[in-house]
Amino acid sequence: MNLVYVFYFQEYEGYLMAGHYTQKRAYAFECMDAEPEAIAGRSGDENGALFYFQKASCSSTGHCPPYIESAELTCVVCTK
Repeated sequence: MNLVYVFYFQEYEGYLMAGHYTQKRAYAFECMDAEPEAIAGRSGDENGALFYFQKASCSSTGHCPPYIESAELTCVVCTK
């Protein structure tokens, strides 16, 4: 569950994603919408960026709970 502070509006919620660690620019984390919509008239492989779910690693951080080992991390995008 993601927290939205008072006086902020939730635009969308989703999953924290990034490129694979072997790819260039894999360090850029993005909050991807949990319910994405397709673009009309577009389909197939367009050789774009590949995104992967980011998962909790409790053994490396020691911060469990609130995280669950190997669970996909969620996120929320808000505006003021």
